[in-house]
Parts: sequence; C-alpha cells; structure tokens
Amino acid sequence: MAAVQRRQPLLPPASHQLRRGDTACSGTAPPPVCRYWKSGHCGRNPCRFLHADPAEAPPAVVVVAKKRSNTWVNTSSKIAKPSATTDEGEAAVPPVSPPPPTKPSPATNAREAAVPPAASDRVQEPPVGGAWCVGDGIRGVARLEGHSKAVTGVAVPEGSGKLFSGSLDGTVRAWDCATGQCVRVAPVQEGEVGRLIAMGPWVLVGVRGAVRALHAGSGNELRLRLPADGAQVTALLAEDDERLFAGAEDGAIYMWRLDRDHQRFDEVAALAGHGGHAVASLAQGKGALYSGASDGGIRVWDLETRRCVCRFAGHASMVTALLCWDRFLLSSSVDGTVKAWRSKPDRDDVEPELEVHYTHREEGERVVAMDGTHDADKKPVLLVSRGDGIVRVYDLPSFKPRGQIHCNGEVTAMSLRTPGMVFTGDASGEVRVVKWTPAAAA
Repeated sequence: MAAVQRRQPLLPPASHQLRRGDTACSGTAPPPVCRYWKSGHCGRNPCRFLHADPAEAPPAVVVVAKKRSNTWVNTSSKIAKPSATTDEGEAAVPPVSPPPPTKPSPATNAREAAVPPAASDRVQEPPVGGAWCVGDGIRGVARLEGHSKAVTGVAVPEGSGKLFSGSLDGTVRAWDCATGQCVRVAPVQEGEVGRLIAMGPWVLVGVRGAVRALHAGSGNELRLRLPADGAQVTALLAEDDERLFAGAEDGAIYMWRLDRDHQRFDEVAALAGHGGHAVASLAQGKGALYSGASDGGIRVWDLETRRCVCRFAGHASMVTALLCWDRFLLSSSVDGTVKAWRSKPDRDDVEPELEVHYTHREEGERVVAMDGTHDADKKPVLLVSRGDGIVRVYDLPSFKPRGQIHCNGEVTAMSLRTPGMVFTGDASGEVRVVKWTPAAAA
C-alpha cells in the first residue's frame, strides 16, 4: 500500500469566496503575485498584481457528529430542523495535526502485505480558489484517493470518527476523519461492494448474496444472508436506526429489524414485486416504504401489512434515487429528470395514488444519484449528481441553482447524513469531502 500523504489545504481568502446573491457560480481567483516584486525589481506604482504572498488557511478538518440528522426521512406538513446539539456539527472530533513522516516498521510492512495494493492512498487538498467546489455556502475540504474502481457507498457510523467507503474494486476502506488518512483496507471475499451505508454504529455492506454488518465500536461482524445466494445487493436503506432494507438485482426487497439488546439483526420479511427488475433505490416515509426499479417503476409498500399498495411507471428508465421531503416524494432517473410526486386530492379509496407535481430536467444529462439535507443556515437543499461528473446544488422548493461540485467521474454515491458535511464517491474511485458554510461566512 502506498504511503499516505497529507498536504496543507490552500483555501481562498474570505474576500474572494462567493456570497449569497452573487450572479456567478464559478467564482474568481485572487490576482497572481507580482513576479518582479518577488525578485525585488518591481517599479510600478500602483501595480495590478499582488505585492504579498497569499496567506494559507489552517488545515480543514472533517468533523463527525455523534448522531446523524434524519430531517429528510418522514413526511410532514413542515420541514423538520436539525437539533440544537447538531446545528453546528463541530463538537465531536477535535483537530489532529498530521503526524510527521516516519519509516514503516517491519510489523507494519507485514500487515500491509496482506492487503492487495491499491492505486494510491493520497489525500489531495482543493486548489487555490476551490476550483472543484464552487457556489453559495459550500467549500471543498479534501480529496481522498485509494479505490481503483467506482465508489458505491460512503458513510460515517455513529461515534466512530471514521469515514467508510465501499467500491466495485472489492474493498472497504476506513479513513480517519481528523487526518484524512486511510487507516484500514478490508478486502471483501464476495467481490464487488454493491452498496455501503451506516446504521447507528453499524457499517452495512451489500454484497452478492448477503449484507455484511460490522460494528464500528466493538468490531463484531455479522453476515445477513439473502434467500437467493446469487443475488447482488443493489440498494440499502436504514433511515430509522431500527429497520434495515436491502434491495436485490432479482427485484426482491429484504427486511431486518435491529435487536439492540442482543446486537443482532432479525429477519422480518421479503417483499417481491418488481417482476425481476433490479431494485435501484429505496426511501422511507411515515409508515411506508418506496422502491424504484431498473425499469423506471416505483412501488409503495405499507410497512405494517408489508404489501404493495401502489405501483406506477415513474420514469422512462432506471430510478436512481428516491427521497421523502415534506409532503412530496422526489425521484430521479437516468432519463435526466427529477420529479416531485404528491398524493392525488379527493380520493376516498384505500389505495393511494401519486401524481407529478413538478418535473425538473438536467439539460440532457443523466441523473446518477440524488440526496437532500439542510445547509448551514437550516435551509433545505437538493444535490443532484449528473452523468458529466458534476453534482449540482439546488435550493428547495425553487430548484434555484446555488453551486456545483466537480468530480473526476459521475458521482455514484453520496452521504449527507453527517450534519454540516457532504461526502461523495465517484466512478474514478475518489472520495471528496465538502463542508457547508453559513451565508455570512461564504
């Protein structure tokens, strides 16, 4: 495994960061330093170049809250706000200075020899001006390199102080949230990691024929087998820290309930209803589970009776993400659209029915992933990952653009459940870290 390196981030001065109300989202870099001044021979007065070295900001630190915010889970008439204890998202992990470079010991070499070598394990800081992350209230923090194939999941389990990422390269990596260093690489014997999420202190890894559950605190590991051993897990959901849902490529959805007293997952049910089409996305609302499939179909399941109560053709192709927000269900698809659905009014029958309230189009680009959260000012925002490698940030409900995150490839995984932070994983294998900033500081 290559040596881990960390460099000081070069963040733009506050006067050059974008502010709310700016017409452009691309930002402007500060003027370059005068090369004649640096050599002591500049005679211009005034000079249009800087006569001072730009100051470097202190290293940015990835912080982890003790409890994730579930503000985007249950439907209600009002948007829930993050709790007072997690509004700032700054209290859990203290800054840690990068350790000085040291030569690895023979014991370290022996441990690393058991891990297949990766392309790199570097932490790349954003360039001057934050060119890959621009917009109102967002700031690029770090780029974590190590995976050799597309990242399929990123998550921070409760109380761990580590960011976990899974990839199609068949490994799960653990990154220290304070230093940005990769501290562990665990090969997955089943091969590709289909999905990876966190559920409280548990890291859940969807693989072929099973969901592997790792307790980040105790190190206890469980293997939740699927009845169909050969089916790849293609979707995972654990929004209420009680129920775990896994969607598979055979169209089935499997459900477990967490027994906290015995630290185990009990099988509850298997829902079959997508007609053999792979389950691509899952979302949970009040008493309901929503599932989207590779054929563009969407189904609604009653969690009490565990039966499908509504089905409809939501999109022309794969439903890549589902999200419950306020009284709406948001869905995205590789057909390039994001749709907001709501219940049809004046219906007295038991079977619910949804209709399109609004359709947003992404200028001919595929929508690969989607998720939502609240920004540093507690305003709802939506992040939409496009096929061109750009994640667009929108205000809700207006869909007004407010920023962009540029990645090496299409972002196939996002995690917004850590207050104040955004984690993305793209098709090149890179993980990026973005931080929300208040409008007054942007």
